[in-house]
Amino acid sequence: MKPRKRATELGRVAGVLLLPLLLIGGALSIPYTMIARRVKSRRERRFTHSMKVAGRTMDWAHFLREIDESHGTLILERFSFKGPIRIWWTEDNLYEVCPYPLVDWLTMASDMDFDAVRDWCHNRYTGALGSALLVDGNKQQWRTIRGDRPFTFRDGIRYLEVPPPPVTVKFIPAV
Repeated sequence: MKPRKRATELGRVAGVLLLPLLLIGGALSIPYTMIARRVKSRRERRFTHSMKVAGRTMDWAHFLREIDESHGTLILERFSFKGPIRIWWTEDNLYEVCPYPLVDWLTMASDMDFDAVRDWCHNRYTGALGSALLVDGNKQQWRTIRGDRPFTFRDGIRYLEVPPPPVTVKFIPAV
C-alpha cells in the first residue's frame, strides 16, 4: 500500500498572494466559457449541415413514427458529461447485431477494453461512412420522449449510449 501524500500547507502570506490570482482566473473563465460554447455550437451546426447535405438526417415526425412502431435503436453519441450529444437512429437492433458485449457509456469511455465496441459503432453507424441517421430535433421535442431523468426514455425505446472514438492526430511527414 502506497503511503498517502500529505497536503501542501500554505502560510498566511502565500494564501494572501494567491487570492488575487484566483480572482483573476475566475474572472477570465467567464469569457473563455462563453467563447468555447459558441465554438462548440458552431461546430455542431456545421456537422448537422454536412449530414443534411449527405442525406443522413431524419426529421422529427419520421423519428416519432419509428419510435411508436418500436423499430430500430436510438444511439446517443455523447462526447462528455456536458456534451455535445448527437442523437442517431438506425433500423438495426444493436443489441442483436453487435459482436461485442455492450456496457454503459461511462464504462465504454473509461475502459480501453471496450474500444472495439466504440470503434465498431462509429465505423458502422455514426461515422462519416456509417448508416445511422442524425435525428433533427430541438430540446422541447426531446422532452416529449424522455423519461423522468436525463437520458432515460419512455418504455419501449431501445437506446445505446456510446462515446465517440478518440481524436487521433495524423502526422504528415515533411517532404
